[in-house]
Amino acid sequence: MGQVENRATGCPEEGTCNVVIHKNKHLVVKEDGTGAMYPEMVAGENTVVVYTFSKEGPAGTADGNYSETIHFEIPAGVENLSKEDAMLAEVNLLYGKQCFCRGEAGFYPIRNGKLLVEKSSQGIVFDLKFKVEKTSQVISHITETVKL
Repeated sequence: MGQVENRATGCPEEGTCNVVIHKNKHLVVKEDGTGAMYPEMVAGENTVVVYTFSKEGPAGTADGNYSETIHFEIPAGVENLSKEDAMLAEVNLLYGKQCFCRGEAGFYPIRNGKLLVEKSSQGIVFDLKFKVEKTSQVISHITETVKL
């Protein structure tokens, strides 16, 4: 597992960002009893990337923190990846919004955007531009390099 924190590339100034790489995992998108989606990582041969943007709430507030997460999977043996719009489902691209914001928190599949990934022995470079149709978002473009 590799991790990069507080990168300047694409992270909004008002928060912090980090990337965690999970090797030998498979990303499964599940549904709970209410129809809400959520990601689950299970043992597998692929690599799962989790990008997180988080922002502390105002001092003295109990429920003011805000975060967004992006999950996607890189198939084993793939060095270069390019997926756009509906093809993003092939890598289980998922956007999560965690906040005290009625009706907006939860996970959403991303089907509007473009993901480019280059994998080498040194690390993973990815560039993602996306739009979530069903909720507002802070993050819409991520460019990261993660050393393995």
